[in-house]
Amino acid sequence: MNEAELNAYGQMALALARHADGWAKSWDFKFPGITKPVYYHLSDSTFESVANCLWKLKVFRALDEENGGAAYFVIDCELEDAFRIAIANYDVGPSFKELLYTLIYLFGDYGTQYWGFSTRRDLAFGKDGRLTSVLDALVPLGYAERTEAGYIWTERVAPIMREAGYEDEWPVG
Repeated sequence: MNEAELNAYGQMALALARHADGWAKSWDFKFPGITKPVYYHLSDSTFESVANCLWKLKVFRALDEENGGAAYFVIDCELEDAFRIAIANYDVGPSFKELLYTLIYLFGDYGTQYWGFSTRRDLAFGKDGRLTSVLDALVPLGYAERTEAGYIWTERVAPIMREAGYEDEWPVG
């Protein structure tokens, strides 16, 4: 990966970790001997994707690993270090495309109001929002454009949007 891709990769991982941290703190899942907030993916495919990405990147530590899977995790670093740790472990982590897919999958379903995220084509979003650093990092890679009103997705993101379930907003052709 080049420097711009690594920056975007780290920013995406940090955004996922911030969401996971907020999610863990909003629920009161307990795990024996653990005092940190526990992230439980509720067997929800969106939250499972987040957990798998952060676990592969060594941002998460599984609390109940069994047969290569887990459902309960803690953030195994200082939250803001997730950026650096993701970059250091990208070679064993998810692909860039998988991480971007997970970001879109998560924030498309659970991020519109709080995170200022949109999956809509030709609709500006995210101006001065919580994901500005991620969106800024995706601009030089051609996935988004910065406008006065916020960010607009480009056609480069269309295949990932469709894969994430947004076929209506991103039809083929």
